Amino acid sequence: MSGHSEEPPRRGFRFPAGVQAELHDESGTFVCAAENLSRTGVLLVGPLPPPAHEQVDITLKDRSGSHQTRLTGRVIRATSDEDPSSLRIAIEFIDLDDAGRDGLEILLARLLEAGAPPGSLDLLKPGASPLEVKKSLEAIPLPQRLNLASRAALREREFLRLDANPAVLDALVRNPNLTLVEARAIAASPFLTSGTLDVLANDPRFGADEELVLALAVHPKIALPVAERITSQLKPPQLRRLLAKPGLSGALRDRLLKRLTRG
Repeated sequence: MSGHSEEPPRRGFRFPAGVQAELHDESGTFVCAAENLSRTGVLLVGPLPPPAHEQVDITLKDRSGSHQTRLTGRVIRATSDEDPSSLRIAIEFIDLDDAGRDGLEILLARLLEAGAPPGSLDLLKPGASPLEVKKSLEAIPLPQRLNLASRAALREREFLRLDANPAVLDALVRNPNLTLVEARAIAASPFLTSGTLDVLANDPRFGADEELVLALAVHPKIALPVAERITSQLKPPQLRRLLAKPGLSGALRDRLLKRLTRG
């Protein structure tokens, strides 16, 4: 492994995470803890092998285990911990794609969520313009919006689904009181992550609702395997409706056309 003699500049606030992580090495997967997590890197601590390569893959998980994201990083340094069986590996994230960036944002936001006081949208009136809603949402700190989204009543959820933060939308989708009508509306948001779309697609509350399935299938961030699975039970008339919708990916379109051709 070729190393670097100096640690890169630290950019952004570092969270004392202490959450579960996994280091994926050619010899296996090693469970450890993540410390000092930021948007640019993380410190892994635990019974880890010395890195065999400069580039590594890691998985980070929130405390509940309900959200995880896999990232690629560059090893900056590896030092022994006070415990001789433990290693401390500083990693800088590299090659972050949109899914990785969104997943990391959700993880960071959830670290702030615990114990956050609820925010308020009481000043907004029914029928408020999107701009008014946007300004009101931005005035509430992110940890409070996350807390609110996870337990909000119907009136608040109507405003929160306009939030542009992927972590807030993810918390909203997991709200136990979310209705089918709301799920359909949220499915059109361009700010959803592929992971949140997967949660919607697998939510037993909504079953195989045709309108929701069609909305999810044309979302630009839907994973192809998920889109194929949720459309597998559609009948020819439903497939034609889906094929007529704008935004359908070319890969999914080809698969749907083949199904229609086979009858």
